[in-house]
Formats: sequence, structure tokens, C-alpha cells
Amino acid sequence: MTRVYSKSQMARRVWLTGRIAKQAMADDEYGTEADSCVDPKLLREIDRIDRRAEEEAGYQQYAAKRQLEEARGAAAAAKVRLNAAAPKDKRQARMAKNDAEAALKRAQRAARKAGL
Repeated sequence: MTRVYSKSQMARRVWLTGRIAKQAMADDEYGTEADSCVDPKLLREIDRIDRRAEEEAGYQQYAAKRQLEEARGAAAAAKVRLNAAAPKDKRQARMAKNDAEAALKRAQRAARKAGL
């Protein structure tokens, strides 16, 4: 799954990665994970940040999917209203249909960006 990091999460993750890399350079090549110089608290914090970023990506995908379904329904309803409109109301119904289709395109772009 994709991850969505906030600026502060990304900055903290970069800082932690630098600290881990610095500590890893202190390890000798024959060391095991049990006697590693890398602080396990740093690794746990990176895992926590990654889990939170995956969770946020899930929320955004859910919201994008819901928005896309609502936009599809609104566009379909606008098309039906255009087809059923009286001749004097066609212009207004056409404008409403165009607006609904534009909103649908925006929702589709957002859904693609969210990974759907």
C-alpha cells in the first residue's frame, strides 16, 4: 500500500534514517543483530511513522472512492434531468450537467492520485 507522509513525519523519518545510518557505520561487518549499535527505539519509531502513513493513505483512498461514487451519481442524475427537461429548461439543465461532469473529472483525478 502507498504511504502518505506529512511534512513533519517525513522530516522526522529522514532524521531517524540519518541517525540509524550513522549508528550502523559503527557496527563491524561480523556483528549480529543482537549486538548491533543501532538503537531499537529508532527502528520502532520509523515503523510507527510508516504504519501511521499507511493508515492515512487508507483514509484518503476511502474518501476519494466515496467522493468519486457521489460524483458519478450526480453526473448521471444531471444527464437524466437534461433528457427529461422541458425545452425552456434545457439550457440550465445542460449547464448543470456540464458542472457535474467537470466535478466527476476532478474526482477521477483525485482518485487516481490517491492510488485507486
